[in-house]
Order: sequence, then structure tokens, then C-alpha cells
Amino acid sequence: MGPFKTGFLALSALAVTACQEEAGYQADFPPVGGQAPIVLPEAGPPVGLIPTEEEVSNEALTESLSAAVNEALEVTPQGTVTPVEAPATGSGIASDSGVLNLALQTQEEQRQLRDADAAALAEAAANRVVIQPGEMPAVIANVNIITYARETTNSVGERQFRRPMIRRLNSASQCAKFDSADNAQRNFLANGGPQDDPLNLDPDGDGFACRWSPEAYRALVLN
Repeated sequence: MGPFKTGFLALSALAVTACQEEAGYQADFPPVGGQAPIVLPEAGPPVGLIPTEEEVSNEALTESLSAAVNEALEVTPQGTVTPVEAPATGSGIASDSGVLNLALQTQEEQRQLRDADAAALAEAAANRVVIQPGEMPAVIANVNIITYARETTNSVGERQFRRPMIRRLNSASQCAKFDSADNAQRNFLANGGPQDDPLNLDPDGDGFACRWSPEAYRALVLN
């Protein structure tokens, strides 16, 4: 074989070897009926399986909160109700309208409040002072000494009506029969006064019996 042919074959062999190495050919695992296997580069561990720093901090916060809740449940068992002290009187459970709110207290507490209120009422009744009215003044039909006093303008002792010089009845003894000057004036007006004075209750003729004075009634302020 000539030198030229020998060199050509050597070059061909080198070219084939270079192509096999570029294609990933390995002598130990030659391709069978096809191309050489393609080897992927190293991709590293799967993404998302390693927690980030933020996820680690959130997990720690969740654990601390869970521990606090469990500790609180151990101190105060679930379902335990803390008793509330009832008010001393019913004012604490009354609304603005004065209606008792029965939802805020038990029946026993309401009974205790009723008993306390009943005892307070009984004590107030025991200490009650009854004032009896005084004697009612005599009332004579169609006689109103207040109206008469306010309709007159003369003073006590100022003559307005004529009286006889000689009277058969003593004025002082007649006035002594009345328990008050107001009753004497009522009787005087009911028996012909002030023009007539059959009982000699107004000897000076001023229209006022037994020294009765109209000033107190004239000073009244009426609406």
C-alpha cells in the first residue's frame, strides 16, 4: 500500500474517533442500533424541598403561639365560667326605662333582691309619720270671705255702713261664740252683712265682724 493511501486511512480513522468523542461515545457502553445516550448535566436537588429562612421563622412563630394557647387552656379549662358578683341592689341590672333585665341574674339572686326591697319598704312604713289634718273651717253656702276681702278697699275701723246707736246685744259676748275671726265674718256675711248686723258683730260699721282683717287675703297673689 502506498504512502498516500496509508496517510488517507489514518486521517479517516482520526476523524471517526473525534466524531465519537464529540457525540459522547464510550468504549465500555457502545450504542446499540442507534445514537449514543445523552447525559444531562447535574441539576442539583429539587427546588422547594429546602425551606427558606422566612418559612423557618413563620413556623417558629406558629409553634410559640400554639404553646401559649395550650398553656392558657391548661390554666383555665375549657368550659369554665368565671362567676360574676351580683350587684347589691337592683339598680345595677335596670335599663334606662326602669325595666329589670332578667337575663343578667339568676332566680335566686332576684329573690334576694326582692326580699331586700321588701325589708326596706317595711322599715320605711314603720318609720312613717302620719300627720292628722287640723279642724276644717266651717263652710257656709254662698259665702266666700276671700272674695269679699279682695273686693273691698276700706281699712279696718273705717265706717262704711250705718249702725243703730243702741244695740240690744253686746258685741264682745257675741264674738266670743266663734272660735275664729274668719268664722265670725262668715256668719256675719251669711246673716245680712255687711249692710245688716243683727248679732252686733260689726258695731263700727266697717263691714268686718269681730275685728276681722281682710289684709292677709288682699296680699295673696292668685294666678
